[in-house]
Amino acid sequence: MNTKRFTRRDFLKGASAGAASLAMAACIPADTAAPASDMPAAEGVTLRFMSRPHSQLAQEVFPDIINDNFTANTDPTISVNVETAASGWADKLVTSMIAGDSVDIFQAWPDIFYVWVAKDLILDIQPYVDRDLTQADLDDFIEAQWTRLRIRGIRVGMPKYIDVRCMAYNKDIFDEYGVAYPSNFGADWDWQEFTAMAEALTQDKDGDGAIDLWGSRIIATSSAEFFGWLRAFGGDYVNPDDDTDCWLDEPTSQEAMNWVYENMWVKEPNPFIRPEDASGTYDDFISGRVAIPWFNVRPAQQAEQVGQEINWDYAHVPSGPVRRNALGDADAWSIWKGSSHPDEAWQFINFLAGPVFQELGTLRSEGSLPIRKSLMGKAVEVYREEFPAVAGQHLEIIPEMMEMGYLENVIWFKDNAAAFELIKPAMERIFNLGDADPSLMIEVCAEVEAYQASLE
Repeated sequence: MNTKRFTRRDFLKGASAGAASLAMAACIPADTAAPASDMPAAEGVTLRFMSRPHSQLAQEVFPDIINDNFTANTDPTISVNVETAASGWADKLVTSMIAGDSVDIFQAWPDIFYVWVAKDLILDIQPYVDRDLTQADLDDFIEAQWTRLRIRGIRVGMPKYIDVRCMAYNKDIFDEYGVAYPSNFGADWDWQEFTAMAEALTQDKDGDGAIDLWGSRIIATSSAEFFGWLRAFGGDYVNPDDDTDCWLDEPTSQEAMNWVYENMWVKEPNPFIRPEDASGTYDDFISGRVAIPWFNVRPAQQAEQVGQEINWDYAHVPSGPVRRNALGDADAWSIWKGSSHPDEAWQFINFLAGPVFQELGTLRSEGSLPIRKSLMGKAVEVYREEFPAVAGQHLEIIPEMMEMGYLENVIWFKDNAAAFELIKPAMERIFNLGDADPSLMIEVCAEVEAYQASLE
């Protein structure tokens, strides 16, 4: 595989110049922290920052990026102690917050925030946002992320990176069976064309009477992976206007589930691989067992794990009868409500979400997608420069997703955990085992609604 691996020394050679050029390009000073509050920062303030970097390089260079571009340029009285998250970090973090001895800043995502807000552990940063961010700042964030970081009435943090879903396709398999590639990298296809392609690519390659190449893989038992398909048909897990109303019994949701169920369990041969036949997403793709897998856009990871072993590319998710929809997840940096230094912590997470750290930290050292629209074009350039193994792929899908505006996030029930204690086993019966059809969800929804309605 042809991948380019950077060391800490390589990275830091260009970091200072990169930060300067970023600041000039953005027409802002090198730091992007919000103005301090009326109360001056106390001398010698040290923030504890729990980091969960996505690469070894990021783990090594984060302290230098922070020191050179935040501490040095924002307020020399504020220092940041970077602490790498340990195994079991989530449970340990809750314990330390409840005990009153926690890090000031940490990273999590909406499912976790939903629970922790209920425990009153997360600082609402909305007052800081209202005071310090301009409309131009807000417009530069991705709407799906920004919207979903308001949870149970508070804004839980500043976005960290964006995790998005797409499709991928094996060009060699398409060529072998004479199937045309998704038009315009999937920007033009719909669920019917996608299904027809999956059927045409489902094959018994060795003629032994058993299918060994499937058209696609749809993950239907994870709400984060499946809600986009529901919405493409006009459905959802829960009514967006009533968090006690289960929508899996609605005709539109039933139509979406039946489409997957029939292609997985009813049709012979089945064009969507069954969970019992599936391995890992990358393994099935590289080995030629699945032609069009449900995928994510993580070029740094894919340069390493897929690279040039097969002839492949990215594609947009197909549109459904109603619209096109896919996950744009909302990981974020948050502040512990018990922090002794909330103003300084806000300055720091605002820096982390700013253009300087988003390029040097998120994009260049982690290889993750930045959360600012203004950096999406830069992301394509950086991935092609630093990860040659994916330089030939349609990385333009990254800004295209943002422009097309179909990325969204999950909506929760009033008591989401309780709802999914009922929903998940039923979805596993339907899609993992195939011993029930989607009409089972009509009965399950009634149980979910009865419990949700009983909550105060």
